Amino acid sequence: MRNSLRLALVGAALSAASFGSVAHAATSATATATAEVLSTLTVSADSALNFGQIAANTGGTVTVNADGTVASSGSLVSTGTRAPAGFTVTGTNGTSVVVSLPTSAATLSLQGWAGAGPAPSMSLAGFNSNPGGSFQLSPSTGSATFNVGGTLTVGSGQASGVYRGTFDVSVEYQ
Repeated sequence: MRNSLRLALVGAALSAASFGSVAHAATSATATATAEVLSTLTVSADSALNFGQIAANTGGTVTVNADGTVASSGSLVSTGTRAPAGFTVTGTNGTSVVVSLPTSAATLSLQGWAGAGPAPSMSLAGFNSNPGGSFQLSPSTGSATFNVGGTLTVGSGQASGVYRGTFDVSVEYQ
């Protein structure tokens, strides 16, 4: 019985020693880190948002949509060249970008106003783009074009003449 007890103790000691060495074994792995720096985005205005010629009897709105469709309300007559503003964006080939349009109205003011007080103005709002939201830059050239339209509010008895104003659009990688 003593031999059995001694063998059991020796077996337990060897077993504990082997478990201890497995518990202390260390392993390691190496990971790779990567990053891609994208080209700086540029956007340029190629053409103006054009509402054409408007005859306003009682006022209303003229809408030139980004897809080129035109609508009006009130007793307005809208003729001539009407077209959305055109833009070109350039960046990294094949990446996706998103267009941000103005959220507040822009003001178009009568050019060459020489009267008393501020120049007569009209409000431009309801901006829309085509394509809308996000789109992909060309995989081969890294560029794309898009159009922006909006709705012009014309007052009753609006002063005649040419009105001009600006609005900002921005693009960013998605």
